Amino acid sequence: MSICESNKCTGCMACYSACSKQCISMKLNNYNILLPNIDKTNCNNCNLCIITCPVNNKVNKNKPLEAYACWNLDENDRKSSSSGGLASIFYSHFINNKKASAYGCSYDNNLKLKFYRATKPEELQKFKTSKYSFADIGNTYKEIKKDLDAGLYSIFISTPCQCAGLKNYLKKDYEKLLIIDLICHGVPPQSYLDEYIQTLNLKEAPDNLTFRGNLDFFFTLYKNNKIIYSEKNNNDKFYTAFLDGLFYRENCYSCEYANPYRIGDITLGDFWGIGKNIPFNHDTTNGTSLVLLNNKKGTKFFEEIKNKIFYEKRNIEEAIEGNAQLKHPSPKHKNYEKFLNIYSQKGIKEALDILI
Repeated sequence: MSICESNKCTGCMACYSACSKQCISMKLNNYNILLPNIDKTNCNNCNLCIITCPVNNKVNKNKPLEAYACWNLDENDRKSSSSGGLASIFYSHFINNKKASAYGCSYDNNLKLKFYRATKPEELQKFKTSKYSFADIGNTYKEIKKDLDAGLYSIFISTPCQCAGLKNYLKKDYEKLLIIDLICHGVPPQSYLDEYIQTLNLKEAPDNLTFRGNLDFFFTLYKNNKIIYSEKNNNDKFYTAFLDGLFYRENCYSCEYANPYRIGDITLGDFWGIGKNIPFNHDTTNGTSLVLLNNKKGTKFFEEIKNKIFYEKRNIEEAIEGNAQLKHPSPKHKNYEKFLNIYSQKGIKEALDILI
């Protein structure tokens, strides 16, 4: 029994979260891609996993109502964030003004990308900057539901497929929940990142990494806040492979969320191409966020943070034109199957050395 076709599975873990019998675990396949596995000995065939799966039960999407170019007015916060630092503003607003729970992902000390719950301002720092690998949801959906049922406000920022997983798991809308989906190119499996770092043969085991932020578009590894490796994106083979779309999860190449119709109440991303055809008379050196307001709830929460940001209303078509993933999924790399074949036999180093 399979929950959905494996090549369409996003790894959102909605099925895992929905199973009351705890029959579902996430297992690595031959290419180290995480997929759900059902233990049939304890399964009562309720089919809740199949019903909850967003591949089988499509989630409603919204056409954006408005588009804005924005950035955080706190320059330090903006520079240490991705794009224009809008995610940081939304997180801080919920924590400081609504006594809410905030959910986002961060690398742990072993560089495993996981979701965490935050309730204090000092806990939000770890959510900053972009993370270009697959994030393990764990029990996050269950924790969010528990918070919401207790009457708390909550904010969840993630990829559209994981936002869809949360929506199907909750099965209803909560006025106190803000879901923000990110404009996503695709994600490589965590195991590829783990193996790649091992091939660098660093003298110390890193405990943190960044792809964006103060060192924008550098693959940077840290030990005790000290840089132990840093290379510009086109000089680092993992970063280059990511940008080229060589080794995403199979489902990313047919992503049903890579279009203008959005899952979240709000969509965040980089405002690529701003000013190209329509004048934008502002300095974008430190990053500009694209904000799409997709429904009335998203608009309401955006109004609440306007005093903390620069914002200018822009044409929705301009926003779509600058972001390929608002038009179509990342194209499958011509060497994708070759990568999988080499990787499965010889590992990440050989695969990247041959193909990058």
